[in-house]
Amino acid sequence: MRYMISILTDDDARRQWEADGSVFHDAHRAVALELQESGELVDSNELDQEDATVIGTYRGQPITTRGPFTEGAEIIGGYYIVDVVDRERAVQIAQRLAETRYSPVEIRRLMH
Repeated sequence: MRYMISILTDDDARRQWEADGSVFHDAHRAVALELQESGELVDSNELDQEDATVIGTYRGQPITTRGPFTEGAEIIGGYYIVDVVDRERAVQIAQRLAETRYSPVEIRRLMH
């Protein structure tokens, strides 16, 4: 089963990650290496917040807005897509991410 592990962030969480520096990056390297070796990693990346664009409709007209803009303060800062045996394995992987100390990490099964 494939799952997307979405790493949510906000300004406070980002400041804390940056303060942790190498701890944050080392944790990601370790997880990515393990997933590559086990064959469970499908894709992973950090998302660029500077180039985000939101597409929508306003008064019946399509609009394009520089983003990211969501209803809440949190945005998706990065993701992993993993191909694992079950949800529990996806949870185990997500729990190893340094971000869980500062902000939510969401796990969702891919439908198709």
